[in-house]
Amino acid sequence: MLYVSVMLVIAATISDGWSTLNFSDTALVAISGLIGIFVGDVALFTAMARIGPRRTGMLFTLNAPMAAIGGVIFFEERLSASSFTGSALILLGITLAVVYGNPSEETGVFERIQGSLFVGIFWATIGALGQAGGALAAKPILDDGADTLAVAALRALIATAAMWLVPDLTDKLTRSVKKTPLLKHDHLKLATSALIAMVCGMTLLLYALGNGDAGIVSILSATTPVLLLPLQSIVTKKMPGAFAWFGAILTVLGTSLLI
Repeated sequence: MLYVSVMLVIAATISDGWSTLNFSDTALVAISGLIGIFVGDVALFTAMARIGPRRTGMLFTLNAPMAAIGGVIFFEERLSASSFTGSALILLGITLAVVYGNPSEETGVFERIQGSLFVGIFWATIGALGQAGGALAAKPILDDGADTLAVAALRALIATAAMWLVPDLTDKLTRSVKKTPLLKHDHLKLATSALIAMVCGMTLLLYALGNGDAGIVSILSATTPVLLLPLQSIVTKKMPGAFAWFGAILTVLGTSLLI
Protein backbone atom coordinates (compact mmCIF):
# COMPACT_ATOMS: atom_id res chain seq x y z
CA MET A 1 0.00 0.00 0.00
CA LEU A 2 2.96 2.35 0.53
CA TYR A 3 4.04 1.72 -3.05
CA VAL A 4 0.46 2.21 -4.26
CA SER A 5 0.06 5.49 -2.38
CA VAL A 6 3.32 6.99 -3.65
CA MET A 7 2.57 6.05 -7.28
CA LEU A 8 -1.00 7.39 -7.18
CA VAL A 9 -0.05 10.64 -5.42
CA ILE A 10 2.58 11.33 -8.09
CA ALA A 11 0.11 10.50 -10.89
CA ALA A 12 -2.67 12.65 -9.39
CA THR A 13 -0.27 15.56 -8.93
CA ILE A 14 0.99 15.36 -12.52
CA SER A 15 -2.60 15.25 -13.83
CA ASP A 16 -3.61 18.14 -11.54
CA GLY A 17 -6.49 16.05 -10.27
CA TRP A 18 -6.48 17.37 -6.70
CA SER A 19 -8.32 20.54 -7.77
CA THR A 20 -11.38 18.45 -8.71
CA LEU A 21 -11.89 17.23 -5.14
CA ASN A 22 -13.94 19.16 -2.59
CA PHE A 23 -13.45 18.93 1.16
CA SER A 24 -16.99 17.56 1.40
CA ASP A 25 -15.91 14.60 -0.76
CA THR A 26 -13.41 13.43 1.86
CA ALA A 27 -15.96 11.57 3.97
CA LEU A 28 -17.21 9.39 1.10
CA VAL A 29 -13.67 8.79 -0.16
CA ALA A 30 -12.66 7.77 3.36
CA ILE A 31 -15.60 5.37 3.60
CA SER A 32 -14.72 3.94 0.20
CA GLY A 33 -11.06 3.46 1.16
CA LEU A 34 -11.76 2.01 4.59
CA ILE A 35 -14.46 -0.39 3.40
CA GLY A 36 -13.05 -1.24 -0.02
CA ILE A 37 -9.31 -1.43 0.72
CA PHE A 38 -8.75 -1.60 4.48
CA VAL A 39 -11.55 -4.10 5.07
CA GLY A 40 -12.02 -5.56 1.57
CA ASP A 41 -8.42 -6.12 0.52
CA VAL A 42 -7.18 -7.22 3.94
CA ALA A 43 -10.04 -9.73 4.10
CA LEU A 44 -9.31 -10.88 0.54
CA PHE A 45 -5.63 -11.59 1.23
CA THR A 46 -6.54 -13.20 4.56
CA ALA A 47 -8.82 -15.61 2.73
CA MET A 48 -6.29 -16.24 -0.04
CA ALA A 49 -3.61 -17.19 2.48
CA ARG A 50 -5.97 -19.72 4.04
CA ILE A 51 -7.97 -21.29 1.21
CA GLY A 52 -6.01 -20.37 -1.92
CA PRO A 53 -6.80 -18.07 -4.86
CA ARG A 54 -9.27 -20.38 -6.64
CA ARG A 55 -11.70 -20.76 -3.75
CA THR A 56 -11.22 -17.14 -2.76
CA GLY A 57 -11.90 -16.05 -6.33
CA MET A 58 -15.16 -17.99 -6.43
CA LEU A 59 -16.42 -16.40 -3.22
CA PHE A 60 -15.09 -12.96 -4.12
CA THR A 61 -17.32 -12.86 -7.21
CA LEU A 62 -20.19 -12.32 -4.76
CA ASN A 63 -19.21 -8.65 -4.90
CA ALA A 64 -20.81 -8.43 -8.36
CA PRO A 65 -24.42 -9.22 -7.36
CA MET A 66 -23.90 -7.26 -4.11
CA ALA A 67 -22.89 -4.17 -6.07
CA ALA A 68 -25.67 -4.72 -8.60
CA ILE A 69 -28.26 -4.82 -5.82
CA GLY A 70 -26.70 -1.73 -4.26
CA GLY A 71 -26.86 0.07 -7.62
CA VAL A 72 -30.58 -0.66 -7.86
CA ILE A 73 -31.23 0.48 -4.26
CA PHE A 74 -29.05 3.60 -4.08
CA PHE A 75 -28.76 4.79 -7.68
CA GLU A 76 -32.01 3.46 -9.21
CA GLU A 77 -30.09 1.52 -11.84
CA ARG A 78 -32.03 -0.93 -13.97
CA LEU A 79 -30.81 -3.86 -16.05
CA SER A 80 -32.30 -4.38 -19.50
CA ALA A 81 -33.26 -7.88 -20.59
CA SER A 82 -30.02 -8.31 -22.55
CA SER A 83 -27.94 -6.91 -19.69
CA PHE A 84 -29.64 -9.22 -17.19
CA THR A 85 -29.05 -12.22 -19.47
CA GLY A 86 -25.44 -11.20 -20.01
CA SER A 87 -24.89 -10.78 -16.27
CA ALA A 88 -26.37 -14.21 -15.58
CA LEU A 89 -24.11 -15.81 -18.22
CA ILE A 90 -21.05 -14.08 -16.77
CA LEU A 91 -21.78 -15.22 -13.20
CA LEU A 92 -22.45 -18.78 -14.42
CA GLY A 93 -19.27 -18.72 -16.48
CA ILE A 94 -17.20 -17.44 -13.55
CA THR A 95 -18.58 -20.17 -11.31
CA LEU A 96 -17.70 -22.89 -13.85
CA ALA A 97 -14.25 -21.41 -14.40
CA VAL A 98 -13.48 -21.41 -10.68
CA VAL A 99 -15.06 -24.75 -9.76
CA TYR A 100 -13.41 -26.62 -12.64
CA GLY A 101 -10.34 -24.42 -12.93
CA ASN A 102 -8.10 -26.75 -10.92
CA PRO A 103 -6.23 -28.82 -13.54
CA SER A 104 -5.61 -31.76 -11.19
CA GLU A 105 -6.68 -33.21 -7.89
CA GLU A 106 -3.22 -32.68 -6.45
CA THR A 107 -2.95 -30.18 -3.60
CA GLY A 108 -0.41 -27.53 -4.52
CA VAL A 109 0.30 -24.00 -3.46
CA PHE A 110 -2.86 -22.78 -5.21
CA GLU A 111 -5.11 -25.36 -3.53
CA ARG A 112 -3.61 -25.72 -0.05
CA ILE A 113 -5.92 -25.06 2.90
CA GLN A 114 -4.21 -23.61 5.96
CA GLY A 115 -6.32 -23.47 9.08
CA SER A 116 -10.11 -23.54 9.02
CA LEU A 117 -11.96 -23.65 5.70
CA PHE A 118 -14.91 -21.83 7.26
CA VAL A 119 -12.66 -19.02 8.51
CA GLY A 120 -11.35 -18.63 4.96
CA ILE A 121 -14.89 -18.58 3.56
CA PHE A 122 -15.87 -15.92 6.11
CA TRP A 123 -12.99 -13.62 5.16
CA ALA A 124 -13.59 -14.07 1.41
CA THR A 125 -17.24 -13.08 1.88
CA ILE A 126 -16.22 -10.04 3.93
CA GLY A 127 -13.77 -9.15 1.15
CA ALA A 128 -16.53 -9.31 -1.45
CA LEU A 129 -18.82 -7.16 0.68
CA GLY A 130 -16.03 -4.63 1.22
CA GLN A 131 -15.26 -4.43 -2.50
CA ALA A 132 -18.93 -3.81 -3.32
CA GLY A 133 -19.38 -1.26 -0.54
CA GLY A 134 -16.20 0.60 -1.46
CA ALA A 135 -17.26 0.87 -5.09
CA LEU A 136 -20.74 2.15 -4.24
CA ALA A 137 -19.34 4.74 -1.81
CA ALA A 138 -17.00 6.20 -4.44
CA LYS A 139 -19.55 6.36 -7.26
CA PRO A 140 -21.33 9.64 -6.29
CA ILE A 141 -18.03 11.54 -6.19
CA LEU A 142 -16.94 10.13 -9.54
CA ASP A 143 -20.35 10.89 -11.04
CA ASP A 144 -19.86 14.54 -10.01
CA GLY A 145 -16.71 14.75 -12.13
CA ALA A 146 -13.93 14.18 -9.59
CA ASP A 147 -10.62 13.13 -11.11
CA THR A 148 -10.22 9.35 -10.96
CA LEU A 149 -6.52 9.45 -10.06
CA ALA A 150 -7.13 11.92 -7.23
CA VAL A 151 -9.95 9.80 -5.79
CA ALA A 152 -7.81 6.68 -6.08
CA ALA A 153 -4.84 8.42 -4.42
CA LEU A 154 -6.81 9.84 -1.49
CA ARG A 155 -8.59 6.51 -1.07
CA ALA A 156 -5.25 4.68 -0.93
CA LEU A 157 -3.69 7.19 1.49
CA ILE A 158 -6.57 6.87 3.96
CA ALA A 159 -6.60 3.06 3.77
CA THR A 160 -2.81 2.90 4.17
CA ALA A 161 -2.91 5.13 7.24
CA ALA A 162 -5.61 2.90 8.75
CA MET A 163 -3.52 -0.24 8.11
CA TRP A 164 -0.44 1.28 9.76
CA LEU A 165 -2.46 2.45 12.77
CA VAL A 166 -3.36 -1.14 13.64
CA PRO A 167 -0.46 -3.21 12.23
CA ASP A 168 -0.52 -5.83 14.99
CA LEU A 169 -4.22 -6.49 14.50
CA THR A 170 -4.05 -6.82 10.72
CA ASP A 171 -0.91 -8.95 11.02
CA LYS A 172 -2.63 -11.41 13.34
CA LEU A 173 -5.67 -11.60 11.07
CA THR A 174 -3.83 -12.04 7.80
CA ARG A 175 -0.91 -14.27 8.70
CA SER A 176 -1.62 -18.00 8.34
CA VAL A 177 1.98 -19.25 8.53
CA LYS A 178 5.12 -18.46 10.53
CA LYS A 179 6.36 -14.91 10.10
CA THR A 180 9.22 -14.52 7.62
CA PRO A 181 11.16 -11.35 6.81
CA LEU A 182 10.81 -9.59 3.45
CA LEU A 183 13.73 -10.10 1.10
CA LYS A 184 15.09 -7.49 -1.31
CA HIS A 185 13.48 -9.05 -4.37
CA ASP A 186 10.15 -9.20 -2.51
CA HIS A 187 9.98 -5.41 -2.70
CA LEU A 188 10.21 -5.56 -6.49
CA LYS A 189 7.35 -8.05 -6.54
CA LEU A 190 5.29 -5.85 -4.22
CA ALA A 191 5.94 -2.74 -6.30
CA THR A 192 5.03 -4.60 -9.52
CA SER A 193 1.85 -5.97 -7.94
CA ALA A 194 0.99 -2.49 -6.66
CA LEU A 195 1.41 -0.97 -10.13
CA ILE A 196 -0.58 -3.62 -11.98
CA ALA A 197 -3.35 -4.43 -9.51
CA MET A 198 -4.01 -1.19 -7.66
CA VAL A 199 -2.56 1.73 -9.60
CA CYS A 200 -3.76 0.43 -12.98
CA GLY A 201 -6.51 -2.07 -12.13
CA MET A 202 -8.28 -0.26 -9.31
CA THR A 203 -7.96 3.18 -10.95
CA LEU A 204 -9.52 1.84 -14.16
CA LEU A 205 -12.30 0.27 -12.09
CA LEU A 206 -13.00 3.63 -10.46
CA TYR A 207 -12.98 5.30 -13.90
CA ALA A 208 -15.54 2.74 -15.11
CA LEU A 209 -17.71 3.39 -12.05
CA GLY A 210 -17.75 7.09 -12.87
CA ASN A 211 -18.90 6.39 -16.41
CA GLY A 212 -21.24 3.42 -16.06
CA ASP A 213 -23.66 1.48 -13.87
CA ALA A 214 -22.14 0.12 -10.64
CA GLY A 215 -23.76 -3.29 -11.13
CA ILE A 216 -22.50 -3.85 -14.67
CA VAL A 217 -19.01 -2.53 -13.85
CA SER A 218 -18.76 -4.84 -10.83
CA ILE A 219 -19.94 -7.83 -12.85
CA LEU A 220 -17.32 -7.15 -15.53
CA SER A 221 -14.59 -6.68 -12.93
CA ALA A 222 -15.55 -10.00 -11.35
CA THR A 223 -14.35 -11.88 -14.45
CA THR A 224 -10.86 -12.11 -12.93
CA PRO A 225 -11.07 -15.90 -12.33
CA VAL A 226 -11.73 -16.41 -16.04
CA LEU A 227 -8.75 -14.24 -17.00
CA LEU A 228 -6.64 -16.30 -14.60
CA LEU A 229 -7.25 -19.54 -16.54
CA PRO A 230 -4.52 -19.09 -19.18
CA LEU A 231 -2.11 -17.65 -16.59
CA GLN A 232 -2.74 -20.59 -14.29
CA SER A 233 -2.09 -23.07 -17.10
CA ILE A 234 1.27 -21.39 -17.73
CA VAL A 235 2.28 -21.45 -14.06
CA THR A 236 1.10 -24.99 -13.30
CA LYS A 237 1.88 -26.37 -16.79
CA LYS A 238 -1.51 -28.10 -16.71
CA MET A 239 -4.63 -27.20 -18.64
CA PRO A 240 -7.88 -26.48 -16.75
CA GLY A 241 -10.82 -28.78 -17.44
CA ALA A 242 -13.22 -28.48 -20.35
CA PHE A 243 -15.99 -27.06 -18.13
CA ALA A 244 -13.65 -24.27 -17.02
CA TRP A 245 -13.10 -23.24 -20.64
CA PHE A 246 -16.83 -23.55 -21.29
CA GLY A 247 -17.32 -21.14 -18.41
CA ALA A 248 -14.86 -18.77 -20.05
CA ILE A 249 -16.85 -18.91 -23.30
CA LEU A 250 -20.08 -18.13 -21.42
CA THR A 251 -18.35 -15.18 -19.77
CA VAL A 252 -17.27 -13.80 -23.16
CA LEU A 253 -20.81 -14.21 -24.51
CA GLY A 254 -22.27 -12.52 -21.44
CA THR A 255 -19.80 -9.65 -21.74
CA SER A 256 -20.76 -9.12 -25.38
CA LEU A 257 -24.42 -8.85 -24.35
CA LEU A 258 -23.56 -6.24 -21.72
CA ILE A 259 -21.52 -4.18 -24.15
